[in-house]
Amino acid sequence: MTPFPGWLRRARNEQYASEKPVSATDGFGAQASAADDSVAAGGDVGTVVHGDNNDVNVYLMQPSPAHDSKFPETSGIVCRPISDCHAIDLEVRPAPKGDVATADLPNYVAREHDTYLEKVVAVAKGGRSQMCVLVGESSTGKTRACWEAIQPLADDGWMVWHPIDPTRAEAALAGLASVRPRTVVWLNEAQHYLMAREIGERIIAALRTLLGDLERAPVLVVGTLWRQHWNALTALPSQHSDPYAQARELLTGRQLRVADAFTQQDLATATRAASTDDRLALALSQARDGRITQFLAGAPELVGRYENAPPAARAVLDVAVDAIRLGCGAHLPHSFLEQAAAGYMPEDIFDGAEDDWFEQSLAYAAQPVHGNIVPLRRVRMRPGRLAPDEPVYQLADYLQQYGGEQRRYLCPPESFWDAAVRLLTNIGDLKALELAAESRWRLHRAHLLSVTAASFGPETVSSTWDARSAIPYPRHLSPEDLDRPEDHFNCRALADLALTHESNAERGEATALAFQAADCCQPDALATLALIRERAGNRSDSAYLAHHAAARGAPYCLSELALAREEAGLYEEAEHYAWEAAQYGLPETLAALAQVREEAGALGQAERLWELAAERDHPEALANIARLRLIDGDHYGAESVAMEAVNRGFAAPWRHTTQPLWATLWPHGIEPDGSPTAPWRTD
Repeated sequence: MTPFPGWLRRARNEQYASEKPVSATDGFGAQASAADDSVAAGGDVGTVVHGDNNDVNVYLMQPSPAHDSKFPETSGIVCRPISDCHAIDLEVRPAPKGDVATADLPNYVAREHDTYLEKVVAVAKGGRSQMCVLVGESSTGKTRACWEAIQPLADDGWMVWHPIDPTRAEAALAGLASVRPRTVVWLNEAQHYLMAREIGERIIAALRTLLGDLERAPVLVVGTLWRQHWNALTALPSQHSDPYAQARELLTGRQLRVADAFTQQDLATATRAASTDDRLALALSQARDGRITQFLAGAPELVGRYENAPPAARAVLDVAVDAIRLGCGAHLPHSFLEQAAAGYMPEDIFDGAEDDWFEQSLAYAAQPVHGNIVPLRRVRMRPGRLAPDEPVYQLADYLQQYGGEQRRYLCPPESFWDAAVRLLTNIGDLKALELAAESRWRLHRAHLLSVTAASFGPETVSSTWDARSAIPYPRHLSPEDLDRPEDHFNCRALADLALTHESNAERGEATALAFQAADCCQPDALATLALIRERAGNRSDSAYLAHHAAARGAPYCLSELALAREEAGLYEEAEHYAWEAAQYGLPETLAALAQVREEAGALGQAERLWELAAERDHPEALANIARLRLIDGDHYGAESVAMEAVNRGFAAPWRHTTQPLWATLWPHGIEPDGSPTAPWRTD
């Protein structure tokens, strides 16, 4: 969701506080004059692409001086010249080999995101620090795109630093202060750095400081994230917490979306490239729906191996899936997998299993599907690194995603929680599972996990230092402005001018100018026009503008349109726009309508709206459905919905404004099998 900028929020408040249209001065504020060293005077930080269509490709940062010879090389961290690296060293997965195996990687097919990423690298090569994060699902080609993009830097002697030892997060935190000019900071699977327990915020602060440090420019920070991690890191704060405040400041405006599938144009390009690459030709002939990169990464075979696994092997894989989706780290201990998996099998299957069922299951899961891609592989520590006390295993990325989706509404069985309490020793894993248990109302299990985590020592308090204070912002600019494209102020002027024309009833000119502003970096201009026209009764124009604003990054206007139609008594239209807003990640609009209907006494309509919100995973939806069914006298239905809510992980107390039904039904929590927990002591 695009954050709602303060200057426009003030404009909207003023507009709705009066009957007259917002003037340019009232709506968008005075234009700032640029100092010689300001962003408006020509500085920039990098390139950014907003939205699903990768519409915008340049944003601002502090101006960087020319390369300083006093930093000829990066010191204090282990870097390698790009020209000396191999793609596989940087975690680019090799594709399965076909009839011809002339190289480790198949021919590269440039796609839309490559065009924008190329511009990021070009600006870095020109001397200005950049950061860009490629966001997409597993096996969509994010890491390979980064590898291809940095190749033009090799001729200029750029180095690449891939922080991984002793852990990714620890290496990054220790080494970021030592990064020197002409270094690529390689943050593949960036969640391991930015979401690291206890030190993630410090890593983010160090990255923000690095990007704003003129003496160390140019540096290029490239990273990859799954969408779910991007959404978590950039989500607006809730009423109760804001765990990733620094991450949101760092990442907002630095997304480059990588599509799940090849477009028709991409497929045409791939067809030409496949003339000299049998692997690519095989993918084109067999991959479905343009999912070429997933096929090349072995995704179909992985899914087949998972879905067709023998019961014991499927149990082991499901344990790994559950552990990862509930927040555990990538490395899962041998003993934990074995003891947890026993409870995933029906009793008759487990009783009839051979004595070496677990070893057979590991062997099945370790069979490669393409090259060296396996569903569950043993992780071997390199010489010189501290080895764990027992073997550890890692689930394939694509199975993490696929299996997590298949099992996202299931609560693991008792054996999972018991094995975690007895056999896990990583405090981060234990605390993550404690939260997962609490969110599923398994209160006793959460308590046991908390006690176990505490037995390994006290937790370290994260640093609360805000790196923003270390960045010398020009006095007349806000940090928000620094994330804007270099023509941000031109777009602001266009938005101002659009509102001026609107106030003079020159609607055609206003619309044209608002579209120009929105097509760069100001979708709020279209949103504001939509709401002004909605208030004026011009509903067809309002709907048209709102949809275009939402598509360009301002979906909140659909929410406000829904509430306006609700207030006008246009209930079906209100529901339509609320559902559209939910498609953009704003299910709270459906929740707001449900509350309005309930206050009006339309309980049936309210429940239906809560059901729609539940489809979009609104955390309070199922609790309210259960409450309404109880009001209606449907005790069985209410209890059933309450159980569904806790199994889906929506039971955490801070999610709910009123006491949910399960707190009354099961005051001591429930067991993994859903039965009520008996009273228990916390000492």
